[in-house]
Amino acid sequence: MTELICARCGAAYDADHLQNRCRCSGTLLARYDTSAALAEVLARPPGLWRFRELLPVSGDPVSLGEPETPLLFASRLSERFGVEVFIKDDSPLPGGTFKARGAAVGLSRAVELGVKQIVMPSAGNAGGAWALYAARAGIDITVTMARTAPVANQKEVSLAGGNLELVDGTIADAGARAKEIATETGAFLASTFNEPYRVEGKKTAWLETFLQLGDGTSMRFPKTIVLPVGGGVAAVAAVKAAQEVVALGWVSDPSDTPRLVGVQPEDCAPIVRAFERGETQVEPWPGEPSTIAAGLRVPAPSEGDLVLDRVRSSGGTMVAIPEADIVAAVSDLAATEGLFACPEGAATVPAAARLAAAGDLEGPVVLYNTGAGTKYLDLL
Repeated sequence: MTELICARCGAAYDADHLQNRCRCSGTLLARYDTSAALAEVLARPPGLWRFRELLPVSGDPVSLGEPETPLLFASRLSERFGVEVFIKDDSPLPGGTFKARGAAVGLSRAVELGVKQIVMPSAGNAGGAWALYAARAGIDITVTMARTAPVANQKEVSLAGGNLELVDGTIADAGARAKEIATETGAFLASTFNEPYRVEGKKTAWLETFLQLGDGTSMRFPKTIVLPVGGGVAAVAAVKAAQEVVALGWVSDPSDTPRLVGVQPEDCAPIVRAFERGETQVEPWPGEPSTIAAGLRVPAPSEGDLVLDRVRSSGGTMVAIPEADIVAAVSDLAATEGLFACPEGAATVPAAARLAAAGDLEGPVVLYNTGAGTKYLDLL
């Protein structure tokens, strides 16, 4: 890693010092200068940390043994949709969620730069994951959540020794409270896109996927990635991963970058609404969302504009799914492919079905399951 670059104005920042946002309020993204060969990566054991040349951590990471997660061929969904379908299943990660990727890398880098205390807002799984990694690192963490956040995630933070503060309202209100706590205590604010390194951890899901689709000597892109979008880190990370492996020459066909399809619930779809209206800015969604997909209860994504740009630049689209279809998809995916997915991940199935019915789904397709359905038993 050489520097941090603002995604909005292009300003450069020193990566060896703690940073939050750019002076223009844009999010900072890590830039790398490496000529590493893919053979070096392949020589290492599978797992998140095999991609060290494209990660910001220079020393020993805070790790819970993050494995390489499966890329499952979905034979029945492939038959149903008429294209080759795979599912990237991140449910085996620590805490049962893809949020472990962002926590492992983001917290490792924060500790490396001297952080002793972290505060962050969360809609659910991120707070639980970061609390587990903070416990592993032996540092203090405060997590703010809306009172409506899943009880399982609230318990996860508390049992991991984190300080849980519940607030009235939505994740936006939890975010405001986290900022107050950061100002009051001097804790490092690690909210979504407010520090540069969570996206670097999320990027590893796609580095793994491209490698798993490859032939053992080079990576291969899927034609389409269908993924849930709350704050949108996974979408930005997917594009960043593709750009970096193209620059390194690790991919067999660098011109065939993936098309992104972002999925939101109809109950909370601010980025879908902006996409359909042709707007470049995302306005907050009115009211308090109640979708079962707790990770998608993000009415005012802080970098919605950046997500819009990445989806459009990929030639992709945004899709809103009715709540009943999301709930049904959990059962559908379990009964069809044997995968008990979280509601956020299951929502990709009806989204892909809609595109397939319109003749707008090109394979190979990767559906992204971001977590384990077992964490949602009370809601289901």
